[in-house]
Amino acid sequence: MFFRNNSNSNNGTKRITDSTITDMERLNLRLSGMRLTEEYEFIVNGDKTEISYYKMSYANSEEERILEKRTVWDTKTVIDALNGFDVIKWDGFHGKHPKGVLDGTTFKITATLNGGQKLYADGSQNFPKHFHEFEKWLYTVFKDSKEIR
Repeated sequence: MFFRNNSNSNNGTKRITDSTITDMERLNLRLSGMRLTEEYEFIVNGDKTEISYYKMSYANSEEERILEKRTVWDTKTVIDALNGFDVIKWDGFHGKHPKGVLDGTTFKITATLNGGQKLYADGSQNFPKHFHEFEKWLYTVFKDSKEIR
């Protein structure tokens, strides 16, 4: 199921009304499966975007984000890539878990874009169009970056 929420919410948060990303403050993607929970975090600082990859640890009975890798990319390159995957069109997507599927991956993506507009999408083994291409791109982003340990 896919829908776009183009109205302002009651709490004053500006919802996505644009068709492309023109600027970005931050983006967070959380993926959770049976054995692994991970997050990708994009933080924009002018013409540079810091992209971090975290794995979650539950060793101490509480969730702890462990930084695995970090890299810095040109912000325009990042925005162009996100527009290529039509990420802005994911706003409001809620992928209901398919009937009969016993496990899988859940995702949640949040972002602040285009002057403070909020993007939100989630799903369980049900993803928006171009999501898997976005995942492959994230792999290439970190392919040659150094581990932080």
